[in-house]
Amino acid sequence: MSQRNDKDDVPEFILENARSSEPVPQTDRIYANKVLNLGNIKCFGFDMDYTLCEYISPEYDELAFRVAKTHLVKMVGYPEGILNLEYNPGFPVRGLWFDKELGNLVKVDELGQILVCIHGFRKLERAEIRAKYPHEIQRNDKDRIFIMNTLFNLAETHLLASIIDFIDSEENIVHTENGWILSGGKGKKTLTFKALFQDCRETIDYVHMDSMELKKLTVADLPRYVKKNSCLLRMLRNIKDGGKKSFLLTNSDWWYTQIIMKYLLNDENSDEDEWMSWFDLVIVDGQKPRFFSSGTPLLRVDKKTLEKIPVDSVALDSNPGGLVYSGGDHTTFTNMLGVLEPEIIYCGDHLYADVVKCRKECDWRTLLVVPELVYEGTVIQNERNILKELHHLESILKEDVPELEDVRIKVSDCIQRFDTAFSESGSLFRSGSRLTYFGFQMLAWADLYTGSVANLGRYSLNQRFVPPPLVLPHEIIEPVHHIPS
Repeated sequence: MSQRNDKDDVPEFILENARSSEPVPQTDRIYANKVLNLGNIKCFGFDMDYTLCEYISPEYDELAFRVAKTHLVKMVGYPEGILNLEYNPGFPVRGLWFDKELGNLVKVDELGQILVCIHGFRKLERAEIRAKYPHEIQRNDKDRIFIMNTLFNLAETHLLASIIDFIDSEENIVHTENGWILSGGKGKKTLTFKALFQDCRETIDYVHMDSMELKKLTVADLPRYVKKNSCLLRMLRNIKDGGKKSFLLTNSDWWYTQIIMKYLLNDENSDEDEWMSWFDLVIVDGQKPRFFSSGTPLLRVDKKTLEKIPVDSVALDSNPGGLVYSGGDHTTFTNMLGVLEPEIIYCGDHLYADVVKCRKECDWRTLLVVPELVYEGTVIQNERNILKELHHLESILKEDVPELEDVRIKVSDCIQRFDTAFSESGSLFRSGSRLTYFGFQMLAWADLYTGSVANLGRYSLNQRFVPPPLVLPHEIIEPVHHIPS
């Protein structure tokens, strides 16, 4: 008689969750800023672009850069020399602010203190920064500042920097504080940094949304631009088998969404809409961050004709499975899902639209997806000796030592070496020991954060996430220094 295996009667999803209690590799971990018990979560929501759909970098960024610069030359009338500009993946970092008045890319801390300032590809020295920005501070003035919040903005960041660098090096131009006076066949023309920004912003919007040129090129070669991650199915299966609900909420339209999601979740033998079975609701054209405040009119999408049909409020009581909705707001869909707001966790990559605005306007919990996290963590490990040296030097600055100016110079050199180890624009999260605006906002607003949303599949659905203890400066116990009498 064969020995009975107790595991024979245990559902697979419980076994998978039990296995997930094993230590998770650092590259796949989820990090907590707030206490969050997944056992209290009844519904998981997912963004698509850069969340479920991971675009391959730098190939996708180079594609967006190439399409945008071509549009600027062919359709807007910029110099043909811009077509020769090349994308350098080692330059841009997300989270930079573009100063439309002075044409600078600036990295700031939570109070607007400037950590790094770049004009074109040239980093400004501290004396130059002080001359342009009183007290080396730039506030988040919406008329003057545009924040490069998303990974979609990497190509735009590089486009602005490279065009400014290109025009700065041209002959027959006059530099002004706010741009240039260009000389050409039709006489002199003034081009301000603000006008350049507006042209680039409208171009990015056009190639992404209006013409859908970037989307058409992406779907024409999906393996080149979109990462197919088999771990997504394991994660979604865990959620479904665990009796939890899930939904897709994306700003993308239905035409593009269904192509991407079929590629990610269907196999060659699947029915066309099989991927939708993983979600209790599918919402396109979400228009986040507005989705979390006033919302937009709720429509239903005809999956075949793409026609958008007004939704009768009575129909919201029916089973939404297999339907596709357009627009709406967070309150409507929370009610349709039949759960309370704190029982939903929404996973997205856009710090402001997916996390900050969500947490300000409703009680959904949030998981921020930060694809740069694995790379940044690797750099910190590789450069930990520089970081230790920096912390040592900064501790010396607290003392009254005669070599104070020499120490300051060494600190500045340490920060420069540490920052450039990440990219030419530094780290997404910090400059030396100081958090960037992005890093501070992530810490303040995101309940959890991780490098890939698929990492959820590595954890039990009852996982309790607890952040490290937050210690105030006066609570740190230090050695007692006796003051000489």
